[in-house]
Amino acid sequence: MRAPQPEPPIPGSFATPSLLAWIVNGKYVMSLPLYRIETDLKACGATISRQDMANWMMNVHARWLAKVHERMKVELLSHVRIHADETTVQVLKEPNREAKKKSRMWLFCSARCNVPVYVFEYHETRRKGVAQEFLAGWSGTLTANGYKPYFNLGNPNIANTACLVHVRRYFAQIVKIAGGDAKAASAASVALEARRRIDAMFKVDSKFDDMEPGGRKAARDAELRPLMEDFGGWARAQLPLASPKLAPHRALQYAVEFWPYVMNVLEDGAPGALEQRRRAGPANLRRRAQELALQRCATRRAGVCGDIQRHHHGQGQRAQSQALRRVAADRDAQRRRAHR
Repeated sequence: MRAPQPEPPIPGSFATPSLLAWIVNGKYVMSLPLYRIETDLKACGATISRQDMANWMMNVHARWLAKVHERMKVELLSHVRIHADETTVQVLKEPNREAKKKSRMWLFCSARCNVPVYVFEYHETRRKGVAQEFLAGWSGTLTANGYKPYFNLGNPNIANTACLVHVRRYFAQIVKIAGGDAKAASAASVALEARRRIDAMFKVDSKFDDMEPGGRKAARDAELRPLMEDFGGWARAQLPLASPKLAPHRALQYAVEFWPYVMNVLEDGAPGALEQRRRAGPANLRRRAQELALQRCATRRAGVCGDIQRHHHGQGQRAQSQALRRVAADRDAQRRRAHR
């Protein structure tokens, strides 16, 4: 006796769950094109075309992953804090669309928690309606960069906070281009002063990481609020002194415009509320996933190769049995003809 064979993920296909997972990981986490995965599989002794793998990916999404995506979206919208971002992506051979046109990969993710949720959605444009449709009916705190539609979604139940990391980044870039802290300090750089003030805010806020939300909120109000209010006043005073259209002016203008939304984090006792989850962005998420994937790569690859070898071994056994049956049938036919 033997147990019945489990139903395959794709009916009528020899692709096992581990093989499909390995291809998904290679293509979408490790950023390997299918022709490289095809070459890697040949090293395992398997010949699987990239066309088959592409069809498998579409089939697996339609049958399984689309359901997981919808369930993850439901889970994410049950959270009271969401971070949003989007990045450009180029799609080749997309129907009715030139390859040179840039599309958008949108990311909505949970704030810091034990089981984080990341939901990616592809759209052709950066239109405001994407965020409106995704967050329709949701209420909570949305943290985002300075893309203005995030702050004008028409939903009174959404409170906006701006990402302090984005404010810092513009000043940090100026200091880097100037040649570093020493050269920027010798020139009495406004950008260096701004970056140092923001670094001080992060340093203070990091002391509250192990606190409960209520205690963290009170501590922020006592220690962080004075620093943030002082920076807001300082930036507003520096803006008229900066030369228009130059990088320091643009950085100060961005800071002044979104500082009221940065200040909103003082009303929240959540950890890491000062910053958008940049670690959840597509490139950084891919790097984190690569680190984890590399640790499992050898084991997973061995498992996949084992699946392939078992498949080919099974195919070989079936082919051998079929050949033996044909030989036996031919012999029986010859005997019957001889008796006649």
